[in-house]
Amino acid sequence: MFSVVCLKYSCSSLGGIVQKALPMARAHETTAASYLVTWTVEPGEAGMRLDLFLKEKYRRLSREYLQKSIKDGAVKLNERISKPGQVLRVSDRIHVLSTKGPEPEVDFSYKILYEDEAILVVDKPGNLPVHPTGRYFFHTLLTQLRVENGNEVDQKKEFYLVHRIDRETSGLLVIAKTKEAAAGLVTQFEKRETEKTYLAIVKGELAQREDFEVDIPLARDPHSEIKLKMGVVEMGAEGEPLYVPKSQILPARTGFSVVERLRGHTILLCKPHSGRQHQIRVHLHHLGHPIAGDKLYGTDDQFFLRSLQAPAPMEVMPGLTLSRHALHAHRLGFRHPISGKRLDFQSELPPELESFVQEIKARSHEKT
Repeated sequence: MFSVVCLKYSCSSLGGIVQKALPMARAHETTAASYLVTWTVEPGEAGMRLDLFLKEKYRRLSREYLQKSIKDGAVKLNERISKPGQVLRVSDRIHVLSTKGPEPEVDFSYKILYEDEAILVVDKPGNLPVHPTGRYFFHTLLTQLRVENGNEVDQKKEFYLVHRIDRETSGLLVIAKTKEAAAGLVTQFEKRETEKTYLAIVKGELAQREDFEVDIPLARDPHSEIKLKMGVVEMGAEGEPLYVPKSQILPARTGFSVVERLRGHTILLCKPHSGRQHQIRVHLHHLGHPIAGDKLYGTDDQFFLRSLQAPAPMEVMPGLTLSRHALHAHRLGFRHPISGKRLDFQSELPPELESFVQEIKARSHEKT
């Protein structure tokens, strides 16, 4: 079944899809227009009625609607039509075949660099959401990791997010497959025992020396209508925060190293010493060097809001220079949460960002 993070979103996402459920088919008969969600009854769920089991999974749907779906054959128990009051047994499998709703196109070219019974490490492309949210359900990394037999989404597969990277951020991500592994990794991230560095291509040529640090607290941007947008905390003459209460202030510290200076751009190695939302992006925007292609911090709010609703990728706005932001999770190091063995991974810039760097260098060469 879904981990806590995913269950929150799966209920709302599937709610609108179950309503369009197709006549039930075996897994090998599914098509690209549909997907099969399979729930497996665990020991603690045995003895429940089928309709009440589904109500726990799809809380936004009424019990009456779920009962009708079962009677109509949109939901099957062990591949057979059942009744809403059927009592479940351990290892029973409940199947829901649903049509895929329209979702934005994403890049599924992720690579699994390491996997065992406890964890997996993924090298994620730049246009792939990690977990279901908003317009994305099937087109997410976690759903794809659960897919079996072409279109079957097996909810028995457990995945726990212990840290996150944004949809447009490419690079390394470790995911736990058991609660024990998740707890061990979360502890390491909380104690800052992990090594996590990013590569960023920013606009402008930085005047700072090779290594520098930004230690400025963050809070939700009170001047923006975008709820997820963060900003640095503005202070008054007496050292008191303006516009936001003290309780909302989040200390944030990021280390930066200059990797390469280009004409009009700089490549930086970024090491967050705290794990705040959008921390690297906000600190660089505050310095006057936003990340190339950053729609949220490199342009105005209205362009970002329009990009969320666009059915297809929007034309690159003047000043953005890229269709995605140029932030890449470059290195990731941690102790294996079960064995304690040190694991270190590295991912180089993906092709689209490497091409962008080469284009800048080519233009610089032409001008000189």
